[in-house]
Amino acid sequence: MSTFPILFDPDRWVRVPTDWPTEDQWPDAAAWAEWVADELTRGREQATAVRPAVHEEALAIAQFPSEHVAARFWCFPTDGEPNGWADVFVQYRPADGVDAADLLPPVGETVVEPVLIGLDDTAFDRAVRRLSLVPLGEAELGAGESGVLAKGEWLAIAGDWVVYVRSADADPRALTRRLGDIDRLLAGVDPAALAAVAGEGAR
Repeated sequence: MSTFPILFDPDRWVRVPTDWPTEDQWPDAAAWAEWVADELTRGREQATAVRPAVHEEALAIAQFPSEHVAARFWCFPTDGEPNGWADVFVQYRPADGVDAADLLPPVGETVVEPVLIGLDDTAFDRAVRRLSLVPLGEAELGAGESGVLAKGEWLAIAGDWVVYVRSADADPRALTRRLGDIDRLLAGVDPAALAAVAGEGAR
């Protein structure tokens, strides 16, 4: 699917390309990072000073593995600072009568019991959000280091289509700040349009 049907707030989110061969405007992640760094810092105070950091983060996000990612969004409020990103996945999977929570990936080891809540303000048949704190050790951080990774996962079912959204952060407070934005991002998916576009792509 080259275009994921979703309404999002451009004052909160920046859409990040994930399939460079299909992009007409930018041949690769480096070209996009240059362009978006100019766009996001234009007119801001101390734009020259902050542009290198914006460019570095944009490039890192654009180069992060995107296999099977239908859409990627960078949380960059026009009135604030960049705040991580969210990946959206979509899958055709008959799920009649299946609870949305049952389709979430295995959570594995966590620091505390994950928090699972149902989401009602969407056009989906069923939707849930799960928050987890995953322990990180030397394998991920290096010798003598430890920490946690905060993970937010959203799963929504519409007919035979499943949408899964994932966002993670080494700073749990940063993830907490964008939870509402991601809830609204998921609510911006039109299940009917999703089925139509995905169905065309499958032909």
